[in-house]
Amino acid sequence: LAFRALKIGLKHSYENWRMWMNYMVIAMDVGEFAEAARAQARVVEERADKVGAAAVDEDVVDRLVDVIVQAQIAHEEKPDPADADPQAAAKTLSAAEDTNSGAITNLSLSEGARLRPRVLDLFERTLLQRVASERIYRAYARLIASEGRWRDAVRCYLDAYRLSKAATLEKGESDKTKFLEALVEVEEIVDILRNFGPRADKEVATRESETQENDSPVGRTGKWQMQARSIVRSFAARTRETFEDSPEWGRIVQLQEEL
Repeated sequence: LAFRALKIGLKHSYENWRMWMNYMVIAMDVGEFAEAARAQARVVEERADKVGAAAVDEDVVDRLVDVIVQAQIAHEEKPDPADADPQAAAKTLSAAEDTNSGAITNLSLSEGARLRPRVLDLFERTLLQRVASERIYRAYARLIASEGRWRDAVRCYLDAYRLSKAATLEKGESDKTKFLEALVEVEEIVDILRNFGPRADKEVATRESETQENDSPVGRTGKWQMQARSIVRSFAARTRETFEDSPEWGRIVQLQEEL
């Protein structure tokens, strides 16, 4: 009833972002995910110029991605004969990726497929055009990785890392808690590059062989490993002076050796 009431109310107050926020939250609760995506887009359109990324409910964005990806995973584990055959490309999630949305959905593959273009449109036409945050990039990366777009997923994960605590930690920072949080982020991006990098390299190599062009942001085979080494080396250089004698420094040394 609340969902219906707000839907009617919005016809008379289309630019009221507070009503759109309430409508978005209730739409998520009642499973109207496409409407939730539309509402999030309207809130960003109304507020992004003033408050930037604060216009985005990142929990809602994560949940929207979750319901699509989980519907796909559920189908792959237990096929639904009522659904169309999925695309042949393998669709996986990085073990390093961690979301806190806890979304649970009973969407079939076909329902998830219908929702996917709405959520892609939310990212590509609204969110990424107006705001940027680590979680937004990571959520988008998870969504396009589920389509087997490994090169684009790697690029988005790297964009997310550039906004992370690890990438922005200043040289000489002495807060041990910040160092440990940043170290976890470095380990995560390295794991992501290990998981998706070879697939992105293979995708790039395939396209290059077909087009004889080399305009990829990921680059030739093996580029992911060089990128991972560069990230670890840069982080080590910024933190060595303060934390080299700490027990956790061995984790950095281990990453460097593995890479």
